[in-house]
Amino acid sequence: MDTKTIDRVFAAAICALGIDIVWNALAYGYMRGVVPGPGFFPFWVGVALIGLGVVNLVRSLRGLDVPDAEFDLVGFYKTLGIIAATAAFILTARFLGMLVGSGLFILATAFVIRPRWTPGFAGKIVTIAILFPVFCYLLFAVYLGVPLLEGVFGL
Repeated sequence: MDTKTIDRVFAAAICALGIDIVWNALAYGYMRGVVPGPGFFPFWVGVALIGLGVVNLVRSLRGLDVPDAEFDLVGFYKTLGIIAATAAFILTARFLGMLVGSGLFILATAFVIRPRWTPGFAGKIVTIAILFPVFCYLLFAVYLGVPLLEGVFGL
């Protein structure tokens, strides 16, 4: 499979992922009265993925964006790993909740990208995996009043 075909398949997959996210976000509830519901943010992320996927697909089909490098096997496996981590996050978000799930997603993605961690790198990634959900909680749940999807741990 050549890089143009892979680029087009990936763009179509991004569009499909965006459609799935929008569909599921609407099931969570876009609004709760006059405040955004738990599906508000995922809805707009899905819309953005659809838009970016369509732009990438159109550019590829028109020949405007030609990848100049071949995919190597390591890059392919890392891509599959990130897709698997994303799918695991989506499938477990209802059980784990958005905050715990996003922290674990950060750790999993970092491991896929860089499987051998130095102590310094591990410290940075763990710090990000803890602070990012805290930031999201403060921004969405506290400041904006958007109820987040809670898991079995109440987070």
